[in-house]
Amino acid sequence: MSKNVNYINDLESYDKAIIEEYKKIFSGSIKESFLANILRKTEKDQRFNLLFLNNNDLAKMASAKSLALGKGYNPLNICKMIVMSHYTNTVLMSDNERGLSQESLAYSNELIDDVLKMFSIEKIATFDFGLSSLESYLPIIYYVAALNNFLGGKYDQLKTNNVIINEPYNAAFNYTMIYKLIIKIKACINLADLRATDELMVIYRSLTELFMVFAALWDEKDDVINSYIAFNRLSFDNNYGKTISDSVKLEAKKNNSSMIDYINYGWIKNLKGYSNLKDRKRAFSISALAEILDEKYDYACSKFGTSLYKVYKICNPQTHGTMQYMNYFQLELDLFENIAVMLKYMCEIMSTKLFNFEIMYNGIDLIEELNIVLKESRKISDELMNNEKILNKTNIDYKNRAICCIRMKTD
Repeated sequence: MSKNVNYINDLESYDKAIIEEYKKIFSGSIKESFLANILRKTEKDQRFNLLFLNNNDLAKMASAKSLALGKGYNPLNICKMIVMSHYTNTVLMSDNERGLSQESLAYSNELIDDVLKMFSIEKIATFDFGLSSLESYLPIIYYVAALNNFLGGKYDQLKTNNVIINEPYNAAFNYTMIYKLIIKIKACINLADLRATDELMVIYRSLTELFMVFAALWDEKDDVINSYIAFNRLSFDNNYGKTISDSVKLEAKKNNSSMIDYINYGWIKNLKGYSNLKDRKRAFSISALAEILDEKYDYACSKFGTSLYKVYKICNPQTHGTMQYMNYFQLELDLFENIAVMLKYMCEIMSTKLFNFEIMYNGIDLIEELNIVLKESRKISDELMNNEKILNKTNIDYKNRAICCIRMKTD
């Protein structure tokens, strides 16, 4: 028998051993034989080979040493994509319906298509910090990670090359805000990856407030932006015990506002839509800013600001140190659906207003794919709100995924 034939036999036996290990790791989260079948079919798909493999380095990429070192192709990540894509596709199904789907050739091919799309953007989705937990391969989180990393890379490229922001927009303000938003979204993804959902809520709340400010100010004139910066300085001074001038206190009183509210949100009086606020008692608040954004973006999204503010309020207890029971799966869907909306607006503003560039990676339209997973995620969220049986089941599934994460880290 030739050395090549021996090698092929060894590789096949090695492949079987790996699959048996993955069956153990993901037991309880997916039917093991179904996982093994989809993994094998994905790896044999011609598109898979065209994307990342060629005959010359197949042996190197499939070797035990490269896998142990985390280099090259790692089928564990494909398994995560399969498990979480399948979970998203079938979470609303009955056990019988889910079983039938796993026997369907059409569904298997559809799932492989989904996994190959995720695999084709793996480098950008996992760039910089990687995605280690199973939870991070939930499609809504995975595509948010990919798009945010794409924007981060584009930002670095534009800044390094000293590309000027299109007139008449304030370059210094927008560069700073975009950078801060990308970093905060990255922090949210990292915390989701660590399964630190309570802590994620704290950062998400801060992200939402910052994004609402950006959405209100990115296209404003310099005098409005300078007013925002001046109020920021007042807030900073107040927090560090510096004396606030009598003129500021008087202005707050004239506007029937507490000094704290006025210092934090007094700048919104310069925005279009401020004079149309319905609740004048809360004229200097994030809820007032949400109302102004509803009017500003009415052409694109009904209740744009209010929808962001709604989830912002859900995060208040965790921000203030309260512990409360919640369905973490439903919560992560809600949070990342809103982050996806924020990213879409950031992309639109960055790629068509401030600069001009396409949002494509490896032939994949990242916005189009995000829209697809966002629609599916919202469908699941709506059903969870109205079906307590499915809601309770996702808590059990969440625990099973936690067990998978433990298995991935131990022998």
